[in-house]
Amino acid sequence: MYMRIPKITASALTIIYCIVIHISPSLAQSKLNSNKKGAEKPFSFPVQMEMRVPFTPTAFQNGSKSYLLYELYLTNFSNSDIHLQAIKLLNEKMVTAKEVSLFDSAQLVNMVQTFGESSASANKLIIKGGQCVIMFMQVATDRKNALPDKLLHRLITQNDSLDGAVINTHHTTLQVLVPPVKGTNWLAADAPSNDADNHHRRGVVILNGRATNSRRFAIDWKKVRDGVSFSGNSRDVQAYLCYGEPVYAVDNGRVVKEVDGLPNNIPGHGAQFHPAIPLTFERLAGNTIVIDLGNGHYAHYMHLQPGSLLVKKGDIVHKGDLLAKIGASGDAREPHLHFEITTSSNLLLGEGLPYLIEQFWLHKPNGETTEMRTRELPIDEQIVDFKK
Repeated sequence: MYMRIPKITASALTIIYCIVIHISPSLAQSKLNSNKKGAEKPFSFPVQMEMRVPFTPTAFQNGSKSYLLYELYLTNFSNSDIHLQAIKLLNEKMVTAKEVSLFDSAQLVNMVQTFGESSASANKLIIKGGQCVIMFMQVATDRKNALPDKLLHRLITQNDSLDGAVINTHHTTLQVLVPPVKGTNWLAADAPSNDADNHHRRGVVILNGRATNSRRFAIDWKKVRDGVSFSGNSRDVQAYLCYGEPVYAVDNGRVVKEVDGLPNNIPGHGAQFHPAIPLTFERLAGNTIVIDLGNGHYAHYMHLQPGSLLVKKGDIVHKGDLLAKIGASGDAREPHLHFEITTSSNLLLGEGLPYLIEQFWLHKPNGETTEMRTRELPIDEQIVDFKK
């Protein structure tokens, strides 16, 4: 059994020839275009920027806002400059949703801290190859709208974007404390804020080979009247409204450190500051009390009046106990109480933790009335009253 092969005529060959001539070039060009498309974007690594948050933050409340303060470290691991244009914070569970916060280049310029020779660059948002910078982050959201449990950072660069550095927003338990001082007209100087001139907020130091910021939520408590902290001779500690004011235990705990006997300084700022005795690292805090509050929280009271300490190492104290008086010892330009909560009993070695004050009365901007605040942390430059 066999099949009969039809005879191909000359006219049929002509038709086939025409089809091949007219169609094949089109197919070849299509294949060539396909190859070109594949070659348009050669392989390259993602943006070679390390994003790192050394200490996971915890949000605290003040007024109608919730605040999240932390440091984002950026290191350029490439040989080329990376131009940072924006940072978006996204809900880690809903990265396609609207961002929780957006920081554009105008905002980032005031949030970045550079180091070394490259810090003199005119554009601080150009991160050079091998350079590390710190972005001091502050997220302020409406208190009624809870922050997502986890936030993801999205860096927008000149040519690309990069996602990374997922953080928790409620890392530690917020302790509710009574205030460390009592009375009226207390100024929360250099209290939590993101201002570039806030020496507490920008207080990152290297200790034991590690960057830490124990002062992240520190407050310098001063008394003020008509916007000033003294009355009379500004070079006399007795002229300062807070000098000699008592300080109190903010919660139950055990005294783990106390330093006394360091003299007061003659008050003076800038070139007028001359410490009573040469400053060393150990003397920076002046006369000091540190209380272990439990759960890895330590309360630090600094710059106390010499001879005023009523407790010693090992003593058990209770909430509201009288501890000492405010002085001007150590690295104090004028009398004040430097107070902070950290993760270590050692000076500057721990990470600063937020906390809440049980109750205070906040001065309105007009200075005539106050409003009661419950379980909040005062922020920079607020003036508050505490009940006796």
